[in-house]
Amino acid sequence: MGVPKIAVLSSSQDLGSSNYDGLILLFTDVKKLSPEVLAFDFSATVASYAKADKHAGSNISFIADSKAPGGRIILAPTGSLFADTDDVRKIGETTLKAVQRARQAGATSPLIHFVDPPKGHPEYKRYLEVTLLGALEACYEYLELREHREKIGQVSPEDITELGILANDVDNSLLEGIIKKVTAIEQGRRLCRDVGSPDPERMAPLKFAEYVKESLAGAKNTTLTIIKDLDTLKKEYPLLHAVSRCSVDVERHRPCVVRIEYKSPEPSKVKENLYFVGKGVTYDTGGADLKINGAMRGMSRDKLGAATVAGFMKTVAEQQPTHVNIVADLGMVRNSIGSDAYLSDEVIYSRAGVRVLVGNTDAEGRMVMTDLLCHMRERVLKAREGGDKTPARLLTVATLTGHAIRAVGPYTCTLDNGPARKDKISTRIFNAGAEWADPCEISTLRREDMSIVSSCSSREDVIQSNDKPSTMTNRGHQLPVAFMIVASGLDKHGLDAESNQQISYTHLDIAGSALEPPRGISISNVTARPIPSLVAAFLEESL
Repeated sequence: MGVPKIAVLSSSQDLGSSNYDGLILLFTDVKKLSPEVLAFDFSATVASYAKADKHAGSNISFIADSKAPGGRIILAPTGSLFADTDDVRKIGETTLKAVQRARQAGATSPLIHFVDPPKGHPEYKRYLEVTLLGALEACYEYLELREHREKIGQVSPEDITELGILANDVDNSLLEGIIKKVTAIEQGRRLCRDVGSPDPERMAPLKFAEYVKESLAGAKNTTLTIIKDLDTLKKEYPLLHAVSRCSVDVERHRPCVVRIEYKSPEPSKVKENLYFVGKGVTYDTGGADLKINGAMRGMSRDKLGAATVAGFMKTVAEQQPTHVNIVADLGMVRNSIGSDAYLSDEVIYSRAGVRVLVGNTDAEGRMVMTDLLCHMRERVLKAREGGDKTPARLLTVATLTGHAIRAVGPYTCTLDNGPARKDKISTRIFNAGAEWADPCEISTLRREDMSIVSSCSSREDVIQSNDKPSTMTNRGHQLPVAFMIVASGLDKHGLDAESNQQISYTHLDIAGSALEPPRGISISNVTARPIPSLVAAFLEESL
């Protein structure tokens, strides 16, 4: 399913000759729906409807008028944008609903016009991009539905092939770049949803890997490697292998690591080296610490950290930035239960040689990512030994804890180690998310978090978890980060290390942001957050 083409209409005078079959009018104030402001042939119809319907300023409305494109007009009020808690999400969410309504009416090429945009307001300088992303989100159909349609030979009559934007208030010199960037982000979001949503059989570890490989086939300056040899995984990533130990007897459930590397086509312009790790647990039973009382439902979505990083790398491949090199490791496993499941009380050596006491097998995500994080640490040190002084940033992305949802609700939660905090990495992500309708909350790593995972015995060096769910644990989303720092060896690279040994590390817990609120008893839809904020934070060239 391709991303719809985005085209620009420069003047309302072109409406009569356009091929658009619906007009969406976004507005903040219903009083703006006047003939003097709109200046369309059908402006009187819109003004009369807005006057007659007292809900026109608060609900999506449909009007039929033969003079409008396709005879269809959708009124889409955002409401006020400047109250204390308003932000640019209102624009994206309203556009999403409006385009969905246009699809329901049968439109396949709607035109969007923002009647009174918040142009010039500093908190809304990306309002056009957010509008387009909202529209593109409304056009997406999940992989499961697309494959079902293909299976039964059905072609949807409602697929949108083109989106128009009437943007006579935007500098034409900027529009091409905006459209390219938005389209690249949507390509990444679609890959994230495609691999993040399907059931645990359709996106078992190796199937996930192959889908990502196919999506990135032919991408310039991008290589993808799938590491699936079990002996290699056991030797190089012992904690990841331990989680997957019970799954290896079922061939289709076997683990793998997907490594994606992007190298700038202009090495002299590189300003940052980025290293991403994504948690890809294609199904989490909880392992021997089995999830009970229905808590296992929805655990096919425990791969959304890996899906997000894969989607981000798709956008990178589309944009071809020159100022960054990026390596991404996706740890793909199934946390199964059975006679060979890893167990609480086991002590397992990490890649860094740290003795890990397993406290709870349902705390598997940190196990999956830790050795990959260690691998990234080693790559940074090797590059520095070779004379590379380019700033390096390590990031982990995961649906890691229910505690993050308790703490910050439907937002991405970021945590920096000392060097990352010094370089304001979470602040970059926070500011980018605020502009792109993808907000996050910044959390803080404290000494208590390091104390919680500290050993009280000579038998181990670090403790993976306690025996309670994260939601029942004080600082339940911070302590996994403390664990990963120690178990990966990053504790030797904090602010107290020599300057050439310090390594920036930021963790993103997306348990709250990666999924929409549930509808009924269905499994929630995938949001593909925080791809927009990662793109804005790291792919903008004004570093």
